[in-house]
Amino acid sequence: MENIQKKSAGANLFVLIFKHWKLLTIVTIVTIVVSFVCACLIAPQFKSTVILLPTSTNAVAQVLLAEGNYNEELDVTQFGDDMSVDRMVQILNSREIKDHLIQKFDLIAYYGLDTTTKYWKTKLYKNMQGDIKCARNSYLGVEVSVANKNPQMAADMANEIAYYYDTLKYQIITQRTNMAFKIVQAEMDSLEKLIDQTRDSLSIVMAHGVYDYERQSERLYQQYAKEVAAGNQTAINRLDKELKTLQEWGPLSYSLKEQISNLREYQQVLQNKKQMARVDMQYALSQKFVVEYAVPSDKKFYPKKIMIVLVSTISMLVLTLFFIVFQQSIVDTFHSVKTKE
Repeated sequence: MENIQKKSAGANLFVLIFKHWKLLTIVTIVTIVVSFVCACLIAPQFKSTVILLPTSTNAVAQVLLAEGNYNEELDVTQFGDDMSVDRMVQILNSREIKDHLIQKFDLIAYYGLDTTTKYWKTKLYKNMQGDIKCARNSYLGVEVSVANKNPQMAADMANEIAYYYDTLKYQIITQRTNMAFKIVQAEMDSLEKLIDQTRDSLSIVMAHGVYDYERQSERLYQQYAKEVAAGNQTAINRLDKELKTLQEWGPLSYSLKEQISNLREYQQVLQNKKQMARVDMQYALSQKFVVEYAVPSDKKFYPKKIMIVLVSTISMLVLTLFFIVFQQSIVDTFHSVKTKE
């Protein structure tokens, strides 16, 4: 029974189409003409694309100055991994880059926006979101595409995004490198004060005649043994005083010298870190590999007239059929009620 009803509904639809073929033909022709004219009136847009690959590292000092075994991840020629691609996309889609493009290419005038109207900024960023696409591809790369009415402007904007990526990422990195440099410098200043204090304490110890605890101890005990063997009591008494002074101040002298030596080693470590932080702060390697620069396109990207005409025609035919079926349904319902009466 259900199959019979479906066949009946299909037959009825075919009958309706055949019955109103003139109307459907007129609708089709009118829609094709109108949609084609509208498509011709739409300003054509051209698209240019830059293809980028991220680098594996961004620390200049780690790449060029770090000592030790070879690390492939710190090689300046290595490409970035999956996470590096996601970070690149995040930066490329940032508002800072959009603001840079707005200023450089005067996009407010390009989109014809009135800055005195309400929500003009929302409209501006919405337009840019539609014209600029930054997304990863299937090869661990990033494609930056810009659509514009001017093919040269589209290529220039795409290349500018790729160029400004380095500038923006360098700004992000230097926020940390500047802080790192200040931290190391503060630690070095504090360490230098501690070394000066320790040296002052050592000077006080040396004022008591203790210069080199180990050598002085060895020399005094050798001399003491000789004087004892010779029975020279005067020399023995003098050496007893010197040994007493050495025993009192010697361990402190040894400890202070060891402390200064350790502090000097740590100071050298901080000096190396400071030098690396300075290099990262003052110099920057490119943060990307450009696989393909954008060039002006000689073929429009939008509108696609055939697609517009096809979609518009199909949509209008479906809508027309819907109204025909709806109208016929009302007529059938009305006749059914009349018949029952």
